[in-house]
Amino acid sequence: MIRTYIGETDNRRKEIMWLALALLAALGITLFLALYSGFAVPVHSSDDIVMTFGLATILGCAIAYFAGKEREQRHLNQSLVASLHGAVRELNERVVRIDELAAANAELSAGLETLKQELDENYLRALRALMTTLDARDDYTAVHSEQVTTIAVKIATRMGLEHGLIDLLKRFGPLHDIGKIGIPDGILHRTEPLDASALELCHRHPSVGAAIVAPLRPRPEALAIVRAHHERWDGSGYPDGLAGTDTALLARIVGVADAYHALISRRPYRPAREPEQAVREMMAAAGSHFDPDVVGVLAQLVVESVLDARGTP
Repeated sequence: MIRTYIGETDNRRKEIMWLALALLAALGITLFLALYSGFAVPVHSSDDIVMTFGLATILGCAIAYFAGKEREQRHLNQSLVASLHGAVRELNERVVRIDELAAANAELSAGLETLKQELDENYLRALRALMTTLDARDDYTAVHSEQVTTIAVKIATRMGLEHGLIDLLKRFGPLHDIGKIGIPDGILHRTEPLDASALELCHRHPSVGAAIVAPLRPRPEALAIVRAHHERWDGSGYPDGLAGTDTALLARIVGVADAYHALISRRPYRPAREPEQAVREMMAAAGSHFDPDVVGVLAQLVVESVLDARGTP
């Protein structure tokens, strides 16, 4: 665009100069004819000759002036174009540098993301090692966490949940009771009913577990598996008293799987329920304790014998 503008200005200046040259040539021819042949334009006095020479001088000066300005402007134009080329070249070099920095930054970001994933996986393995310690303290917990996860995954699959959510279940389901690491053995292994203080301590394990898992910065649905699996549909659960769909779906699924596995497992203070009996009791509590839709899917799996007497596929 700049080059086009400069070219148009040069053309206009050249047109003016050539017009002046043409006028000067015409005046010269006229004067020549007037002086030597008396043919073209008659000259009646010396004043006419003086005027003619004056006009010729003016035109000559004008031509000389425009020629000088032409050379000066051409030089300025060349300097301007050279400066513009230098600026464009410098700008291109900076753009290349910015692209190089952006590529280096992208590579660094990818490396940091890989490192973060490795750290998260290491922390997750450490948490599972911590769960192994808890399993060693309590035989029931040793099988309970994995089997609850298996049941929950089966329910989620039947409900058509996306693969990402099912993967969260597989990773964080085994950690849903990790907060029990803070419960003393005397309470954890007690066979008689718990008193109010012991019950309050047990009710803290979801929030304690969520605090343990939180450094992983998991998705809210994953954190809810640990913190909210003891919430109830009617809002009477713990630790936050959430009701209905305020509790994340994954937590509601784990809550149903947790209760079902507890019912079909033999405990020191009661015998194990048969799967059908356990489902009947849970169906009776659907809409109060449990999400009715999730309990309905569990009932289908039991009726279809997808889950065996231990609650596993």
